[in-house]
Parts: sequence; C-alpha cells; structure tokens
Amino acid sequence: MAESLALEVDSYDIRVMTIFLGQVATKMWQDYDYNYYEKNKNKMLSPQKVAAKKIVEMILDVKKYKNGDSVEMYSP
Repeated sequence: MAESLALEVDSYDIRVMTIFLGQVATKMWQDYDYNYYEKNKNKMLSPQKVAAKKIVEMILDVKKYKNGDSVEMYSP
C-alpha cells in the first residue's frame, strides 16, 4: 500500500512510508482488555518511543529510508 501511494504522490514531493508496529501501550489497549494491558504495559512500545525514535528517524534519514518503504518495530 505504501508503495502504491508513494508512486501516486511522488510528483508532489510527498514521501510515504509505513511502520508495522507490535503492541503499543495506548488507551485503546487499556479499553479493550484492561487486565491484559496492566499485565503487559511494561513490555509494550510507548507511543513516545515510536514517535520520537522511528518516525523522526524515517523523516530525517533520507539515505536509509526511501519513499514507499515499510519497516517493522516491535517491543523488546
């Protein structure tokens, strides 16, 4: 999907990339299954880590991440 959209908007100098995430400790998880969330929240990715680390890295490192790329990011 990222590749198709990247090709479609390339002439507008828009870059499209996707991140496939593991579990992220969000309110959605908390609302969906509170007990599971409480038990596993320390093992989940934090939204701040995803935003601060991977998204910024993908935007700034134009040599490593190309238009249409997809990356995976899972909790340790």
